[in-house]
Amino acid sequence: MRDARGWLLAAAMTVFGCTPAVAAAPDAAPGQPLTAQIERCFDLRESRPAEAIAIAHAALSGTDLPATDEIKLQTCLARASALTGDALTAIDAVDRVESLLAASPQSPEFALRALSNAGAALHLAGDVPRALALYTRAFEAAEAGDSDIAQIKMLNNVGNIHSEELEAFDDAVRIFTRAQAIADKGGLSEPILSYNQGLNHLRAGRKADARAAFAVALPQAEAIALGVVEQRSRAELAALDATGLEALPALMRIADAQRSDDPSGAAVTLMRMSRLALDAGEAAQALSHARDAVGIARAGAFRIEYRDAMRAEVAALRALGHYEAALDVQQTLRDVEVRALRSQNLGTLAGLQARLEDRHSASELARLHEQRRVDTLTQQHARRLRSAAIAGLAILVVLMLAFAWYQRRVNRRLYRLSSVDSLTRLLNRGAATHALRNMSSAAGGAARQVVFLLDVDYFKHSNDQHGHSTGDAILTEIAARLGTCCRPGDLVARWGGEEFLVACPALDLRGASDVAERLRAVVANTPFAFDGGQAALSVSIGFACWPTAAAAGLARKERWREAVDLADRALYASKRGGRDAWTGLWCDGDVVDVKAVLRDPEDAIATGDITAVSSRMPIQWRSSEPGSAAPGWQPRGTAADGGREPPAPR
Repeated sequence: MRDARGWLLAAAMTVFGCTPAVAAAPDAAPGQPLTAQIERCFDLRESRPAEAIAIAHAALSGTDLPATDEIKLQTCLARASALTGDALTAIDAVDRVESLLAASPQSPEFALRALSNAGAALHLAGDVPRALALYTRAFEAAEAGDSDIAQIKMLNNVGNIHSEELEAFDDAVRIFTRAQAIADKGGLSEPILSYNQGLNHLRAGRKADARAAFAVALPQAEAIALGVVEQRSRAELAALDATGLEALPALMRIADAQRSDDPSGAAVTLMRMSRLALDAGEAAQALSHARDAVGIARAGAFRIEYRDAMRAEVAALRALGHYEAALDVQQTLRDVEVRALRSQNLGTLAGLQARLEDRHSASELARLHEQRRVDTLTQQHARRLRSAAIAGLAILVVLMLAFAWYQRRVNRRLYRLSSVDSLTRLLNRGAATHALRNMSSAAGGAARQVVFLLDVDYFKHSNDQHGHSTGDAILTEIAARLGTCCRPGDLVARWGGEEFLVACPALDLRGASDVAERLRAVVANTPFAFDGGQAALSVSIGFACWPTAAAAGLARKERWREAVDLADRALYASKRGGRDAWTGLWCDGDVVDVKAVLRDPEDAIATGDITAVSSRMPIQWRSSEPGSAAPGWQPRGTAADGGREPPAPR
């Protein structure tokens, strides 16, 4: 049987995200001694959890098991079930461990091992609140047993939960600091603790503190030949010290070495490589590393690494402009988190229901016994049972309502994450498309729905001159300015890159022209300040109203697409006319051939189907560049190069 330090190492490595190496052990058949079956279960629970589950069930089917042996088998079953994704079985096994410890008090050392392993199983199963409670009880047992190493590991586990699950980084720092103080007082070297402190600083964005912590963890791990922590610390230091892509070959060698001994560490290293490639502008390479990390994390059922790897994949897809694919991955991530939450809630409710039923059965048995003894007390016992049942059901209803409320909060947060642009905090293109469909479905009137497309002039030049961080700051400031000059019911969104979309209900032509001028002025009239000075920028704007009748085969709720195409056509007229201008197309008739207008706006204006307005006359509908081809125009996504007709360089 493993000693106390072995049990504690298993619990610590669970939170650390690794699977400790398992030595070969002889097969343990049900007929073999119970100690051999327990030993085999613990040997297999990490590497072959399905076999460990079978051994645990077979051993638990016996009769008159000592409490200590049943506790060990239940902790093994809980850990193996959590690794296979069977959260309900894991939670049931932990419930049994707690009831056995309550019925048969054990020594602080044994209770410490049982509680720490049970907490690790709950953490893997996603039941974070109960895992925290068990880790706290384990820490109290470690204090009672005067075990410094156990106190450090339990505090390390609790700190990790605060860091990676709750994102309470400052609370995690306080917990890790307390653990470090115990280690320093006892002269103990704990590389896992130093490494986890570095991860917490890294998640909080404190790169200098993170580097200092990893620099402490590396020699500590080398001194005790703890290769897993040594490799991870080397990878983190290489990623933090890198200024470009030069660190990628070394990181790839580390990731390849980790794939067999530390697969979750390999996933983390690949995520660091993805971030370095993305920062260097190599979005395709970043996507490849992120997807490799996703595959490793999914295969190993590493929940936190799987979540972070999918976030890295979304970032790479956005950098490549693959917004639909990024939205799909974001939706998958949301579904995974919701399923985990539902599984946790169902497991908790099932355990609560089982406890209520057990309590009810025990009370019923006592009532029948009392009825045989004293018939006169029958009615009194019946009333007590009814009261207990009502109270239990009331508690169950309250808990279910609380779980439903919490789940709704999580769903709302996940929806916001999938619908809001991470840089500007405006709606992203997918969410804006949904809002535009709703506007198209609304009833029309004398006033019209109007869409405005804004494109920042010479934004690439500004990026090249001042850097991408300044460009991001400018986009964020433009988003804030647009929000201040729009009405509460208006739609403001980031449409893609340096382009924004504004949609307003209930405007006439004059009102739309006034809005366009406000949008232009709020950007052009005030320079943008940044660390190196100021930059004067402008926007080109095109707007159009919804056609009153949709084209044949186009549903009413899809009329916004024709309005966006018309606004796009007007936007490029503003750019050809000199930029820092607005141009609008207004449909006067009931039926307008939008495709004909896009091909030749001047002919549509001459026939009276369309009215055109602009802040800069005359309107330049065709390119005036020497040697240009025929003045055709195509909506974005239909041109031969996959985008718009290229404007003059900006």
